[in-house]
Amino acid sequence: MPKYTIVVIDDNKADADSLVQHLKEIDDVGHIEVFYDGVQGAKYLLKNKPDVLFLDIEMPNISGLELYTLLPEKERPALVLVSVHTEFALDGFKLAAVDYLLKPAKYADVTNSFLRCLKVMNVSVNIYTQYELEYYLFEVKNGYSKIVHFKNIIYITSADNYVDIVTRDETITARITIGRIEKIMPKSYFVRIHRGFIVNFRFAVKVKKSTLILSEGPETELPISKSRKINISGYDKLE
Repeated sequence: MPKYTIVVIDDNKADADSLVQHLKEIDDVGHIEVFYDGVQGAKYLLKNKPDVLFLDIEMPNISGLELYTLLPEKERPALVLVSVHTEFALDGFKLAAVDYLLKPAKYADVTNSFLRCLKVMNVSVNIYTQYELEYYLFEVKNGYSKIVHFKNIIYITSADNYVDIVTRDETITARITIGRIEKIMPKSYFVRIHRGFIVNFRFAVKVKKSTLILSEGPETELPISKSRKINISGYDKLE
């Protein structure tokens, strides 16, 4: 599946960098160019055509709306406008903006905007479109609770009514069933490969017969059950 090129233009560096970080979490996003100055961004766009443009509206020297109208119509990328205000939404949609994001943009909103852009481009992708949790408050076995960010989890293995959550830094034993975790996990990058294992596929390297090879972790080879093989089809990171 091809990777899609993105340009982000926003004079607020913190907002722009946050948006870029969310975009990097989307597997189908390829190269990202970011500009903190509208004029410099316009110069780039007049010579290059990305697939998708995330564009701040209120900027010094040139507004996002003015910038977009400078581009030849046939060379305009799919447009997502970004702003702290809602009053520019109508003007944006007059320019055929695909979506309108309010700052601060969250991962789920950015992903949905990206999907809408691909739909306009007549591209079909397999990205989980519902809201996904970024972290969860787990009840740890020895009596306290701990916030764990899903992106740091390598895999989860079950032990009766407990699970061992293996992260890049530690292994946490939590009072929760693996079935419950399967319901709340981010389905865009977590997959249950076995009755006893859920894996973060961002750490997956390849499949050897019925074994999944991981790039890191205390166990780097995990079993894939026959009934779960359908779950891993389509992951282009795997051989």
